[in-house]
Amino acid sequence: MLGADFRPYKVIFPIMTALFLTPATAQELVISAPEEIEDALRASSLTRVALAEETTTSQDIVAAAKADYRRFVSALYAKGYYSATVSIEIDGREVSSLSPFETPAQVATISVAVDPGPLFRFGRAEVTPLAPDTELPDEFQTGEPALSGLISQAARAAVQGWRDQGHAKVAVAGQSVTANHADAELDVTVTLDTGPRLTFGNLEITGNEDVRTERVEAMIGFEPGMQFSDDNLDTIQRRVQRTGAFRFALVKEAEVANPDDTIDILVEVQEEQKRRLGFGGEIGSSDGVSLTAFWFHRNLLGGAERLRFDVALSREIEDNAELEYLVGTSFVKPSVFAPEGDFRTSISISREASESFREDIFEFNIGFDYRLTEDLFTYGGLRLTTTRTDLRPEKRDFLIVGAPFGLVYDNREITTDAREGIYAKAELFPFLGQRDADDGARLTVDARYYRSFAEESLTLAARGQLGSVFNARSGAVPESFLFLSGGGGTVRGQPFESLGVDRNGTVGSGEGFAGLSLEARYRLTDTIGAVGFFDYGFITEGDVFTGSGKSHSGAGLGLRYDTPVGPIRLDIAAPVGGDTDDGVQFYFGLGQSF
Repeated sequence: MLGADFRPYKVIFPIMTALFLTPATAQELVISAPEEIEDALRASSLTRVALAEETTTSQDIVAAAKADYRRFVSALYAKGYYSATVSIEIDGREVSSLSPFETPAQVATISVAVDPGPLFRFGRAEVTPLAPDTELPDEFQTGEPALSGLISQAARAAVQGWRDQGHAKVAVAGQSVTANHADAELDVTVTLDTGPRLTFGNLEITGNEDVRTERVEAMIGFEPGMQFSDDNLDTIQRRVQRTGAFRFALVKEAEVANPDDTIDILVEVQEEQKRRLGFGGEIGSSDGVSLTAFWFHRNLLGGAERLRFDVALSREIEDNAELEYLVGTSFVKPSVFAPEGDFRTSISISREASESFREDIFEFNIGFDYRLTEDLFTYGGLRLTTTRTDLRPEKRDFLIVGAPFGLVYDNREITTDAREGIYAKAELFPFLGQRDADDGARLTVDARYYRSFAEESLTLAARGQLGSVFNARSGAVPESFLFLSGGGGTVRGQPFESLGVDRNGTVGSGEGFAGLSLEARYRLTDTIGAVGFFDYGFITEGDVFTGSGKSHSGAGLGLRYDTPVGPIRLDIAAPVGGDTDDGVQFYFGLGQSF
């Protein structure tokens, strides 16, 4: 009998404490298995994870060990073993035999013993029916190791093949997997229900608040009756996002096809913040100080039109250096005449100055951009440039009218701190000159390559630049059309714009330029990186291909500190070649050098 003073909690509380809060000390996981599968077993083990996280109760250890039976079997299937035996013991007792009320007070050793049995190979390996040109994994065939992952890969490839043919609702209708233990073979048959071939039905756009629906439709270029494909869905998403008006876009087909074998396309968007203000700056020991600011509107007229204003100020360190500036505005209307075609216009006034000249510039541009592929676009239009140039003491007025044409290729994932990819831009600008200007053409090329190694801890980067003016005499084109070398952007370690052609004892601009920059970027921590670099510059009198010229070079080391808006850059460089050196130079700014 229970006494009158019996209290249930005096019994229940100690039992629950012993059951759930018993400390587990001196824990060790020992796996006994063939070497070719031991790593896979250890990687799949929840017990290993629990021990690594210093789980302190034996109840948790037992629960993790029991879950490992299923996880180990899945890991063995993935390696092609379908007749394995798995034993998991805690201090000599099989875990599967432990009652929930028999949790050991202490856990010292968790022992895993696995006999994988024979490696199974595919006997029959079929997915049916297959769409034309469908490529299944090469290893999914008779006689190859029967890795379980290959079955799902083959099924996904077969489904994708039918989706590419317009069968949006293709699905796996049946799957037969039979293990023949006597012959160590796995027979697999996957059957698909392809459903009908579908075409695009209605377009349903949701989430847009200020961007008009008809403008989103124009950006997409959606045509009812187009055959369904995932490539077309990807194109729709890319076209919507490239405008910059939306934070994200989700494009998918409707859950159910329509009775007329069409399927509606659902586009869900979230608009980006309309306005943005930004600032930037750089400091160099000879380059001086440069400051930039911009403001833009992403949706000026309700059609994702972009209006932008830019201001830039810079001044070299020398006492007699003049202030240089730029004030400009640009307007872009996306998807004009075609989903991938944008109308663009801009206007700017600026001043450029050096030891040998001062030039006030007015420039007006109007034209179109057209995206040829996801990574490649072209542009063209008309450009009007007027300048008043002081060549000290001679003064000249130039009027230039021309038609620039360019190509841009860019497959970098991150533009502010690229790790992989290529960026290349080439522009040819034939022009007619009036007043003091000659007719001619100007060519510029900027190509960059990035390749990373060791899990992106090391990035090698290279940049080549080329510029040239053809068929126009020096002094018969604006100075802003010509080239100087030295400082950030060309050759670090050499004074800013110190290499050119001789002009009455001063450094004048040359008609040709070639530059090369090489960098090795190494990440020391998640946020700090070190850089070693070499820069080379060549300026010619006459065009870059036939003219004579001079060169200089520099090399140095730098540090990078990652921020949400890009790395903060500090470079220290010294001259290596040429006769324009002026000691060690330093550069401080935001973003990689290229």
